[in-house]
Amino acid sequence: MPHGLPFTLPDYLQLVDVTSRYLHPNKRGKVEHDLPSILERLNIGQEHWLTLTTQFETCFKHAAGKVTHLEQYAHNQHQQRVQGRQSAMRLLG
Repeated sequence: MPHGLPFTLPDYLQLVDVTSRYLHPNKRGKVEHDLPSILERLNIGQEHWLTLTTQFETCFKHAAGKVTHLEQYAHNQHQQRVQGRQSAMRLLG
């Protein structure tokens, strides 16, 4: 058995998504059948998700999120530069 899961991350996410749609209707966490996939709802492409999950520490330092959130964080922390701006623009829109 190889280390980790024997399939790709997008396949795993699809498996989790499909499974969550078939949980018992009275259980918390059930996803309605008519909702788009989680990545579609977050507006994150599969390639960008893979980058976020495999290179997170190199993309972001102290905070992660959309540019507006990083700017607010930098302001609140009295930082002159917004770290992670390029990664946020490229990966999170």
